[in-house]
Amino acid sequence: MTQQTTSANLDALSTIELFPQDEDWSIQTMRLLAQVAVGGADLFECARTAARIGTETTDGEVWWREWNRTAEEIAAQGEAALERGDITTGRRALFRSCGYYRHSEFFLTSDDPRRTEAYNNGRTNFRRAAALTDGLIEQIEVPFEGKTMEGYVVRPDNTGKKRPTVLFLGGADSWAEELYFLGGTEFPARDMNVVMVDTPGRGSSLRFKEMYSRPDYEVPVKAVLDFLEQRDDVDPDRFGLAGVSFGGYYAPRAAAFEPRVKAVAAWCGTWSILTDFYEWYPPLQQQLQWLSGSKDAAEAREKLAEFTLDGVADKIDVPVYVMHGTDDIIMDVKGAQRFVEALTVDDVTVDIYDGAGSLHCSYDYFSVATARLTDWFAHRI
Repeated sequence: MTQQTTSANLDALSTIELFPQDEDWSIQTMRLLAQVAVGGADLFECARTAARIGTETTDGEVWWREWNRTAEEIAAQGEAALERGDITTGRRALFRSCGYYRHSEFFLTSDDPRRTEAYNNGRTNFRRAAALTDGLIEQIEVPFEGKTMEGYVVRPDNTGKKRPTVLFLGGADSWAEELYFLGGTEFPARDMNVVMVDTPGRGSSLRFKEMYSRPDYEVPVKAVLDFLEQRDDVDPDRFGLAGVSFGGYYAPRAAAFEPRVKAVAAWCGTWSILTDFYEWYPPLQQQLQWLSGSKDAAEAREKLAEFTLDGVADKIDVPVYVMHGTDDIIMDVKGAQRFVEALTVDDVTVDIYDGAGSLHCSYDYFSVATARLTDWFAHRI
């Protein structure tokens, strides 16, 4: 077993307190700031929005209003650029507006209609931008249990070459579109395809199709791999599987039962979603109730108790990569450590960041973390 605890040899960066009055607002904004490097946001657009919100209010209406305003303004800039024929400028602005729309709806309740409105606006702008990438980002619909799961295949080029392909699974609150900026650009940069799909409990599947999350995540993953096997630009003998945040459960669970997966990564490891996530971070309990299709907290606890890697981890027989931070307040690092201890496969690489990178999903060390994740796959598949 290759196991390591990684220190970045840099001082730990506490949360960038754009909003010192609300730690959750600050942490989630760091998630957006991390995407600046790959075009998911702009530092100064974020800073101007934060300045309008201020450092005193904790009114969620102000949060929604100002981030929605930024999303609309940047989308309008993108439209104006496209009308002028400035395709690159327009595409980039539409991509950024998607991120701002997602950010605006984050703290709204699941039944707030503005959440659906923001989602539709953000997804529409992402798709318009994707259509301007000369086919490098392709929309797909994966048949599943009488419905479809919507998503994207992102390729390094249009040669049609068969390539290793990584299915990238998001967490409790991510959209398939956001995954493009959470590492989705880095797989194609290393000559791999990446696939981002709204599997059950996420994105359009949750919002419009009542496809709630499920513990047996190998079932929807199988459907995606069945779909991908039919493509000429996918090497079916070199499938990878990565999951971020809650996806740190989805990916290992699926890898334990899906023999086509040749390598799996948990970007935030876990053992039990109930104890390591739901009970560990109360601010997301309402979101977890929604995605699990639960009517109340008691039902959510009953359902989420089934989301465990107990009796699963030792069935994984492919290379495993686990990345987590010691200061993660959203998912308990002890769950990641317990998962690693239960693995029996020889090839296990562990990055537990103590210092820079120690926050949830290593937002404060994002460029390095995404590089390590994608480099690891490049060496395995």
